[in-house]
Amino acid sequence: MEQRRLLAQLCAAVPILREHAEAGLWTDLLDEALDDLAAGRPVAEVCRQLGWAVEAETETETERGVGEAAPDHAGGARLEGLAPVVLDGGYRCPRHRCTRRAHRDDQGRVPHCALAGTPMTYRAEP
Repeated sequence: MEQRRLLAQLCAAVPILREHAEAGLWTDLLDEALDDLAAGRPVAEVCRQLGWAVEAETETETERGVGEAAPDHAGGARLEGLAPVVLDGGYRCPRHRCTRRAHRDDQGRVPHCALAGTPMTYRAEP
């Protein structure tokens, strides 16, 4: 699997991995693995260290990356007295290291990169 795509999968999985690590008392292992990744260790090695089975790419996987389907914002934001605002685009890796794509959640919060610890970067689609 391409390194950038694998990195995107790991980034999306970090919040769940952290929950499991806290419940299983292995947060030190997770933190060490993520530190190694930040220092340049290959993502495949980090995944193996964590015992995380990496799924093979499928034909149904889209270019927008890994994760759940984006919420339907086709109607745009509605403010009384103003025309609807429609933003075509999505959020991407803030460090441009992986292929992860995400959208705001149901409460309108900006997605975060779990590996960088920063908000993802919005980029409008042409």
